[in-house]
Amino acid sequence: MDVSGIFSDDQMAVIGCFLAIAVCGFIAALSFQFGPAGRQQKQIEATRSRTISVGRPQDDSQHQDRRAA
Repeated sequence: MDVSGIFSDDQMAVIGCFLAIAVCGFIAALSFQFGPAGRQQKQIEATRSRTISVGRPQDDSQHQDRRAA
């Protein structure tokens, strides 16, 4: 299919930019899903779903492993 006859050069450039942004977003989503941040998020969600506190509010400061510099 010859798209150069359908779209002008400027339109092809805009389509190419949107396609590049979509590909980068997809790669970023995959990176988060399979990277350390995604695994940590899954562990936090699993811990919260197993632990149900009935009488007192849950203190989220105990679940954070990071500290300010």
